[in-house]
Amino acid sequence: MAKMKFVSPQQYATNLGQVIQSTEDAGNKVAPFFEKLDDAIKADQVADMPKADFQEISVEFDEAVAVYKDASAKINAMAAPVRLMGLHQSMKKTFTEYAAATEAMAESLNVADQSIYMDKFKQSEADQDSLMEKFLVQVRRILTTAM
Repeated sequence: MAKMKFVSPQQYATNLGQVIQSTEDAGNKVAPFFEKLDDAIKADQVADMPKADFQEISVEFDEAVAVYKDASAKINAMAAPVRLMGLHQSMKKTFTEYAAATEAMAESLNVADQSIYMDKFKQSEADQDSLMEKFLVQVRRILTTAM
C-alpha cells in the first residue's frame, strides 16, 4: 500500500489560493452576463432579448460551470496537512455542491425556445449564494488554522 503524501500548510494554502483565484476569475467573467440576464428577468424581457445575447449568456454560463467543475476536481485531489483534513473534507463537499448548483443554473436556460426554467434558476441562485458564503467561511478557517 502506498504511503499517503501530505503537504506543508504553506503548500496547501498556495494550492488552495490558486484554485480560488481561478474560480474568482470565472465568477468575474460571468457576472456581467448574469446581470444582463437578471435585468431581462426582472423586466420580463427574456423572450424579447436578441437571440445572440441569450445564446452568449448560455455559453458563458457553461464555461463558468466547466471552470467550477475543474476547480472542484482540483480541490478533491488536493492533499491536505493532517491537521486540516477534517476542514478540507467539509470544504470539498461544499464546493462540489456549489459546482452542481452553478450547473443547475446553466441547465435552467433553454436556448431552443429562449426561456428559463425559473424554479430551477431561482433555486440555483439561492443555493449558490448560501454555498459560496459557507465555502468562504471554511476557507478562512482553513487559512487561519494553516498559518
